[in-house]
Amino acid sequence: MAGMIKRFVVFSYVLFYVLLLLIGGSMIIFDSPVVKTPLIVLSSWTSTCIFILMFRKIYPGKSLWQFIKSRFTERISIPVILYALLLQSAILAGTLIITSLLPNVPIHKQVTSSWTTLILLFGYHLIQGPLGEELGWRGFVLNELQMRFSPLKSAILVGLAWGLWHAPLWLMSGYSGLPLLQYVICFLSCIVALSIIITACYNLNHNLVIPILIHQLFNYFIAIQAGDLLQILTVTAVLYIFAAGIVVWMNPDVLSKQNPRTEFSAGGNGT
Repeated sequence: MAGMIKRFVVFSYVLFYVLLLLIGGSMIIFDSPVVKTPLIVLSSWTSTCIFILMFRKIYPGKSLWQFIKSRFTERISIPVILYALLLQSAILAGTLIITSLLPNVPIHKQVTSSWTTLILLFGYHLIQGPLGEELGWRGFVLNELQMRFSPLKSAILVGLAWGLWHAPLWLMSGYSGLPLLQYVICFLSCIVALSIIITACYNLNHNLVIPILIHQLFNYFIAIQAGDLLQILTVTAVLYIFAAGIVVWMNPDVLSKQNPRTEFSAGGNGT
């Protein structure tokens, strides 16, 4: 299974990079959102596309539909939902407060005020990111890694692989030199910390809705903030690292025990 995970990661990277090249080409040739937007959305679904294409190799004789259903079967826990919502809302509030104190920007000017924009951003980021990424990264990779390593180590490994998958976007950020280095460090720190939080909450409530929600709130809360992105990302990174540390401290058992094998596991015989 280790070989399958490596192939999944490599193929996800390759397909993502190819689609980014197509997006760049479409912008030069057509310069039309009608062409560019579907490609951007599709690029965020590369991990799911690769997983679907590899499924029969990963789980011979198993049903893809049954696999997907198994990732959403467990009843959603309201306390876990509230825990994630409150944690990430606190991080957003902390970011706004710190930003208001340092550059002296009023909080009401730091967040998009248009309800139309807020709704459109929520829908766009849900389709562009969480819905297309979590089946592969958490539904497959995280679950398999947790059968070999502790959840904490698995979360860090997934966070690094998932974070580096975004590497081409760093070069498209518009930053260079030290600002680019700061952007990369803060981005990776955010992603690894987020991965730890997702893993802890997912292990508390094994329904893929949990990672999708946490991932969505992370993207959305950054998107609705107005101002300097590098500053926002830097403050957010510090707060997410702090939050991840609290989550690890509060959930030692959840992040230390390996997951049992199931029907959809390497060598699993069912439960």
